[in-house]
Amino acid sequence: MKRPITLIALSILLVFSTFAAPKISFFVELKGPEFQKLFADTTLVSQLVKMKASLRVGLLDFSPERAQTIQKLNQAGIPVIAWLLLSEEEGYWFHMNNGDKAAQRYADFKKWTAENSLKWERMGIDLELDFNDARLMVKHPFKLAWKAYKRLYDNKSLQKGREIYQKLIAQVQTDGYDVESYVIPFIYDERIAKTTSFQKLLGLVDIQTPNEIPMLYTSAMGKPSIIPAYHQKGQPVALGITGGGVVIEGMRPRFMTWEELSRDLLISNQYSSEAIIFCLEATWENGWLSKIQTMDYTQTPPNLSLELKEQEKSRKAMQRILVVLDHPFWMTVGLLILFAAMIFVIVKLIKLLYSVVKGKKIS
Repeated sequence: MKRPITLIALSILLVFSTFAAPKISFFVELKGPEFQKLFADTTLVSQLVKMKASLRVGLLDFSPERAQTIQKLNQAGIPVIAWLLLSEEEGYWFHMNNGDKAAQRYADFKKWTAENSLKWERMGIDLELDFNDARLMVKHPFKLAWKAYKRLYDNKSLQKGREIYQKLIAQVQTDGYDVESYVIPFIYDERIAKTTSFQKLLGLVDIQTPNEIPMLYTSAMGKPSIIPAYHQKGQPVALGITGGGVVIEGMRPRFMTWEELSRDLLISNQYSSEAIIFCLEATWENGWLSKIQTMDYTQTPPNLSLELKEQEKSRKAMQRILVVLDHPFWMTVGLLILFAAMIFVIVKLIKLLYSVVKGKKIS
């Protein structure tokens, strides 16, 4: 009799765990004064407390306004994760060539934290491309292409960057902080392909941390199948973009609708117990916080089986491309041979057409 009762109890627990609402967290990426202004609204603070939400705060500056607001959040009992960022001139995000600047930024962060008695749940690092490359992508794409091509041969910078960041993470852990990283999901294809070409092409650095959070932004990366394809077991899923974020002149990102965000929340809840939404300020302005809090997770998520098959094909194709890019010299030789062959064929066709036309004139 005990066995059937146990099985029934386990089944009930499984059903409820499937439909349970995920833990919600938000990225916040605002300068000090705007950051303080956002949380001047006590309604927002109360809403976050009710939701038991945590915040990942982008540290664009170490201003008095930011320190005062963090203290306010600490007092309210809202968990705050320090999301380290650099100035735009220094690359903004952490990449292959700014490890020294990131280490100095962390030293400044420690001093600022001690001076203001701030409390942090965790330390977050954002491993992306150089902000200056993002600008170049818009203004001078051919210059960026040449720069990226030359980087394919640069193993030293990648190795040096990796060593600096490994030391930095070790230091952060020694200081008592748990570490998490926000990563471009395609880095997992690089690991499968066992290459470094994706990192060198974009100037990234792949540093594995205890907590890796893939940025699965369907507003930027298309179909929601990226969520089941790239989620990491036992780790949160980052969803977005609802609005906000750093401004890159000439680039206009597409923002999510509520229907898209609620869809992604349903999908991600099948794979992860925590969803991190980018970003809080836009979600609040859109009036979506209460919708997230009262969302019905018993709804059936969309069937992504066909999309996942296409996603898998795309991933395998990308992995093959990464292997080719990992041998830039031979790739270049192959392209030159192909280009020479095309020129040879075109010249032959032109000669053939010329002889045909000339023959007609003579006749």
